[in-house]
Amino acid sequence: MPRPKLLSYREFIRKLHRAGYIPIRKSKHTIYFHLTKGITIPLPHKHSRDIPKGLLHKLIKEMKLSVEEFNRL
Repeated sequence: MPRPKLLSYREFIRKLHRAGYIPIRKSKHTIYFHLTKGITIPLPHKHSRDIPKGLLHKLIKEMKLSVEEFNRL
């Protein structure tokens, strides 16, 4: 199983937009929503760092994508 490469928060947000997620609310976390899938993804505001591996895996699972599909975005 391929591993996702380390991403910054900004790169992850770009991939969220390419996957069809739109921001619906900003507070401590920005909440992204996919209209057709009905999935919400909370993302914290830590734009200067990379996303930790565990959190990245969890977010990819919540998006209901495989690692390969995510890496292709």
